Amino acid sequence: MIFRQEQIDFILAHARQAHPEECCGLIVGQDDVVERLLPSDNVSNGDKTNSFEIDARVRFKLIRETGERSMMGFYHSHPNGVPYPSDTDKAMVYEPELIWVIATLDEVKAFRFFEAKQDFEEIPIQVKL
Repeated sequence: MIFRQEQIDFILAHARQAHPEECCGLIVGQDDVVERLLPSDNVSNGDKTNSFEIDARVRFKLIRETGERSMMGFYHSHPNGVPYPSDTDKAMVYEPELIWVIATLDEVKAFRFFEAKQDFEEIPIQVKL
């Protein structure tokens, strides 16, 4: 995945602003290049310090704008400081083709879910200035 530095900074700022709850949003782009981020309120009915749910209105807005073809994945934060998928994340995978970006208050990592392994693998992030 290729991010611009200001996109990484935005995700980190969103994570800090939402702390101690998880932040979340959609990642929009093509061919591994992130074009924009669509932040969402965390509308989870559970404990928002360890769960997230993207507001459906954010996704519907993207579908109206692009037909959803441009959605690469989504981001969320782990306020506990561990930037790796949790068991809760694994249980939430229902679109395995989407990329999961997980942020702490100072780090961002990306993952892809592999159905054959039923597990996540980290994928590299490139940052362009």
